[in-house]
This record gives sequence, structure tokens and C-alpha cells, in this order.
Amino acid sequence: MSLQRVALIQCIRVNRFCQQIFYRSISSNNPSQWDLFAGICLQRCPLIVPELNWLEKRTQNMFNKFELANSLYSDHEMRHFEDLRRAERIASGVNVDEKDLEEAAKQTAQDFEEASIEEMKQFKFGKSVTKADLSNNEKSIDRSLDKHLYLVIKTKFGSDEHWLFPQEQYQANMDKSLRQTAERVLEKCFPSKKDKSPSVIVKFFGNCPSAFYSYRYPRQVVDDRQKLGARIFLFKCQLDVNEEGKHSAIQDETFGDRILKVENYLDYNWLTRNELYQRMPKQYWKQFGSTIYPDELINIETMMKSTKHRNINRLTKRLDRIEASN
Repeated sequence: MSLQRVALIQCIRVNRFCQQIFYRSISSNNPSQWDLFAGICLQRCPLIVPELNWLEKRTQNMFNKFELANSLYSDHEMRHFEDLRRAERIASGVNVDEKDLEEAAKQTAQDFEEASIEEMKQFKFGKSVTKADLSNNEKSIDRSLDKHLYLVIKTKFGSDEHWLFPQEQYQANMDKSLRQTAERVLEKCFPSKKDKSPSVIVKFFGNCPSAFYSYRYPRQVVDDRQKLGARIFLFKCQLDVNEEGKHSAIQDETFGDRILKVENYLDYNWLTRNELYQRMPKQYWKQFGSTIYPDELINIETMMKSTKHRNINRLTKRLDRIEASN
């Protein structure tokens, strides 16, 4: 079964479970025992392809050699061979016609190749490490370009402060669904402009939450508020890549250090998955982190050290034999 199919089945199961918990929480039999919250997992997708690891590079080089050895001549190479044959005919003066002289006056394949190489030398590749990476500016959306970034806000509970996903409490008189509560969370983070146009372009992944987390209040809070605890439903969404440069909430328009400012919270950061794991409460991350897939699906170094994945060792030995035979 493919990874995409497994992920789809897991999302469907989580969505059904979240729906059951939500409707059970707002049922008339027990309407006021739990506080319901909707949160958003707002992500910025990777902007560049991650660098290949050593095994991927080695495999890619091997495939490149095989493809080059077994490939047919390209149109450019055929054009170059025709230029050489035409030059030989003109030099010998045998079977030369007007078309040969016209084609000889044009740019040859060799001239085109040399001009392309010269243009390539003048081209400067962009750096994968930005100003935000060098300054460790966690409020910038231009850091860790090869990974997902997730918006987190600092929330105060009593005397403690925690990094959590933005969330708001469900209000039956304001929200027809949890999705509307999630949209209200987004509006609080990025308020609309005076002309009511959104300050950020965000795409939700659906009307159902992707994860669910509940916790019980301390006994004193339960006695005062008559609430057992809170139930949080997390909705996934992402910044629209096509419209990202048009976000009015971006303070610095210079790519590499653009800050997407969040309003109405103590503090905010754009963090990678590993940074979320380090900063979020353990139980909170244990429930929500399972729905956030890692950027590196396979850690080669860990697999090489593990005795359960001997197929990696067999693959490297096979690569050694193939490279030795060539």
C-alpha cells in the first residue's frame, strides 16, 4: 500500500473520530461539560527542493551513466553532425548546393553550444541559506526554505507560557461550525484591511479537523467554571504559494527576510517540525504531531545503523559491484 493511500485512510479515520467527539460534546444530553476550541495548523510549504543525501546522489549518478550510455542522439547532436558533414562538402567542393551555403551562414550547433555555455557561466544561482537563516529570525517565512514552516503563538496559562497553535473557543451564537471558528482564528491572527480584503491568502484543507486533543482542567477550575476540560480540534491550512508575495501582512518585501506579522498574541514564530517537537508541551505534541509528517521521510543514517534495514547495506554493495564493473 502506498504512503499516500495510508495517509488518506488515516485522515479519513481522524476526521470521522473528530466529528463524533464534536457532536457528542454539543449534544443536548451533556451540553456544558467541555469547552470546545478550534485551532489552525498554518503552514508555509517548502520553496526549494531539499538536498539529496549521499545515497541518493550515488544512485542518481549511476542512473545518469546508464541513461547516457543507452540513450539516442538528441536533435542538437544530430544538427551538429549535419553541420560537420556540410562543412566537409563545402571544403571539398563536391555536391554543394545553395541550401548548404545558406545553412553554413547561419549559427551552427557548435556556436549555439558555446554561447549557451558562456551564458551559463554568467548565471548566478540563488543561495539556499537566506538572511533569516543566518540571523536565526524565527519570525520570517524565508527561513528553512527546503522544509515546512508552521505558525505557533505563545499562550499564557496561569503563570506558565507555552508555544501552541493559534486557537479560539467555539461560540454557538457566532459560529455555525468549527470551520467558522477556525476562520475566526485566522482573522484574529491576520485582521482584514479597511476595505475588508484579506491580509493573507490561506487555503484550508477541508471542513473537517485533522486532529483532536483534550485535557482536563484542575479541580479548582472545574469547581469554579463547572467545566471538565477543553477539547481542541485542529484544522490544517497553508499559505497560498501563488499569492504569497501579495500578502499585505508581510512587513519586508525583500525576499530572504520577509516577516509575516501576526496580531493579537503575546508572541509568534514560524517553526520547523523538529522545532515544534522541542518547544510544544509533550502531550500536546504527541497528539497533534502524529498528523504533521516529517520533511525527511527516510533518515538514511538511522537506517544504516539499524539491523532491521539490511536492504540498505545490500543496496550499497550492489552499487559497488555495478560501479566496479563499469
